[in-house]
Amino acid sequence: MTANKDFNAKDFIRDLPGLPGVYQMYDADNTILYVGKARSLKNRVSSYFNGTAKDNKTMALVSQIANMRYHITQSEGDALILENQLIKKHKPKYNILLKDGKSYPYIYISIGEDEFPRITYARGKKKRAGRYFGPYPSSPSVRYALNFLQKVFKVRQCTNSFYSNRSRPCLQHQINRCTAPCVDLVSKQDYQKQINYTIDFIEGKSSQVVDSLVKEMEQASAHQHYEQAAEVRDQIKAIRSIQSHQAVETGLTDQMDILAVGQEAGLYIVTVGTVRNGQFLGNRNHFPETPKGTSLPELLHDFISQYYDQDILPNRLICNLEPADKTDLAELLSVIKGKKVFITAKPRGQQLKLLKQTTDNMDNALQVQVNKYATWQKKWDLWQTELGFEKTPERIECFDISHQMGEHTRASCVVFDAQGAVKDSYRQYIISGIQGGDDYAAMSQVIEKRINSLKKRDMPFPAAFIIDGGKGQVNQAVQILKEQDIDSIRIIGVTKDENRTAGNERIYIPETGRFITPRPHDLLSLMMQHIRDEAHRFAIKSHRKAFKKSRKTSVLEDIPGIGKSRRNILLKHFGGIQGLKQAGIDDIQKVQGISEKLATDVFNQLHGNKT
Repeated sequence: MTANKDFNAKDFIRDLPGLPGVYQMYDADNTILYVGKARSLKNRVSSYFNGTAKDNKTMALVSQIANMRYHITQSEGDALILENQLIKKHKPKYNILLKDGKSYPYIYISIGEDEFPRITYARGKKKRAGRYFGPYPSSPSVRYALNFLQKVFKVRQCTNSFYSNRSRPCLQHQINRCTAPCVDLVSKQDYQKQINYTIDFIEGKSSQVVDSLVKEMEQASAHQHYEQAAEVRDQIKAIRSIQSHQAVETGLTDQMDILAVGQEAGLYIVTVGTVRNGQFLGNRNHFPETPKGTSLPELLHDFISQYYDQDILPNRLICNLEPADKTDLAELLSVIKGKKVFITAKPRGQQLKLLKQTTDNMDNALQVQVNKYATWQKKWDLWQTELGFEKTPERIECFDISHQMGEHTRASCVVFDAQGAVKDSYRQYIISGIQGGDDYAAMSQVIEKRINSLKKRDMPFPAAFIIDGGKGQVNQAVQILKEQDIDSIRIIGVTKDENRTAGNERIYIPETGRFITPRPHDLLSLMMQHIRDEAHRFAIKSHRKAFKKSRKTSVLEDIPGIGKSRRNILLKHFGGIQGLKQAGIDDIQKVQGISEKLATDVFNQLHGNKT
């Protein structure tokens, strides 16, 4: 339902039901300002207009409301799901936005799927049969766990395609990290025993695993199987070593997350520490985009609402302060999980120690980020102090070209502002219709495409285009701006010195025709190097993706008699498809295994000639 065009809060609230749902606030341009959920739509929306909201953020929000809409849901849990979907879709100005959209990693064991189950890294939805363990706070923590499990329990981690095509043990068996079930060097019963030990260890039952291994070692020794007893002894030693070096011995069996929230210099952070089966798995730092004036309790509430779903929601949340509306939030999370979820900001004993450790990690990560932000601010001011801009630019864009021997030319456009890289605004462009390897024509084409794109989307022009290249590429960009009668965008070239030494960048100013050579590793050099490297990275990423795709298919595949082997020989001989296109029939015929007829067919296929 929609409020009147001339928004009247009293009329809108009068028609609101006391049911759970989601409400959206719009400004005069019909842009969504804020999305919120409510157990009772009438009560929640009324709170914005009854004079009780005094914080600056809420007052600024209310002053811009020109319209509102609402959606009734079956439950508050459904309202939470819909709220998150709308926030991710519209990214409203006054909502907290999580930047890290990656899912958590898991350890996966293919029990029930493979006769000899494998253990591996998994991310995303749990679609396959088997057991998932986690979630873990980061990929490195999973890799570390997998490496330890492989050394101790020797369970295979190879892919099924690799496993099914073995005729002899691989290197992992040679270095004593796998029992080689692929070639029947271990019985199914013994292998399953190691799988069970692995699962018990992951679930935090390391003491039980050690007890079982001790009995196994004693039995092997009693039967004079001393080599087997020595192997089991080494397993026990490795497990006890990891126990003694465990950074935190929680002494807890509960599933819990520890959350520490902080703010400094306009930057907000939420650090999440993960405890599963009594094991502390590490921390994960989040730097959400947060409206100015957001209180830390409000930030924590909104973070928890957006962050958790049924898969990763633990039984208990330990916080360094109470989130806003803690009681309602705990009830909502309990509905989502299907069992009681506890939220506390007053832990004791071991939980308090874990909270202190997570808070210390949060403070350190925040300080590092603040220092990076402050350093970038100093660099950004150089546009005015060192490069002659009348004022500090709001936005600049940098372009780079990437190809391989003229094939699959791609161009990148990366965007930076006073806060750093604006990755949501990055763009990749396909360059076509030019001679392979012509970087000048490629740069001219991408600049023209970019300007047309900005005009079409009615976006403001940036203060400058940075061109990764010398005078030739820069002049192409200058010419395009001149043809389109655009004088609000400055063109700057960035290139390495004659020896192409990283850190010795030169800056070309076309208006003066001169180069600026910053001192190596000073702020101006570091800023330009960072921007140029980011454009280079993004261009290569696009090019490699296209190049890899092209290698899966080829225009040569449609020629009878040209199979994979001959295709590879041709491409290697001429250095790629561009070199082959430049060859004549006589040149192609000189390649070993290519007859005159095949050479003619290849030439005609590449040049579109009819035979």
